Amino acid sequence: MVSFEIRWNTKKFLIDLNDEEYDAMTVGDLKLKCQQLTEIEPQYMKLLARGAIIKNDTESIKNYKILSGSKIMLMGSKTHISPLKASPPKDDAPISTRLHWIRNLRESALKPDIHRYEKQAQEHLSKPHEPKQTKELINYGSYLHEQLMHMISQLDTMPEANEEERVERRKNVKETESLLDLIESVKNKLLQLMK
Repeated sequence: MVSFEIRWNTKKFLIDLNDEEYDAMTVGDLKLKCQQLTEIEPQYMKLLARGAIIKNDTESIKNYKILSGSKIMLMGSKTHISPLKASPPKDDAPISTRLHWIRNLRESALKPDIHRYEKQAQEHLSKPHEPKQTKELINYGSYLHEQLMHMISQLDTMPEANEEERVERRKNVKETESLLDLIESVKNKLLQLMK
């Protein structure tokens, strides 16, 4: 029998598997199990174990060293909506379409995740903390930072547009940079705990 814990916001779920289930379970299977518990769709969740983001859905959970007593952090929300499902517009799509897509992605998918991350970090900082969980939060902050930097890069490489689109692009960059600053501030507080 293998038992490990899923932590999502303030909730904790215990997963009990017999040896056969444990041997057969992939990361994708674990995400489906998490979906039953939280109603979050797998494509909108991130799982962190041993300070690293679990990415490969076809990989066995054993390969990620998820063992009895492991604690896995789940990040995600059931309020996520369609922008993440939609494919990004092609490079030759109108600038206004590309700007609108980036704004939607940031506002409906990344921004709620970042505010949840900030809240989790504040709760973590306000009570006795395990170094392992601190590391997981720092790593997730790095993941969010990477997503926003990718967004900035997309905005920076857009060709010159008309004045209205230039204003929209500047606004998009400014709002994305403000979220980057927020993540940096949270990560720096967490990094202080590791010293």
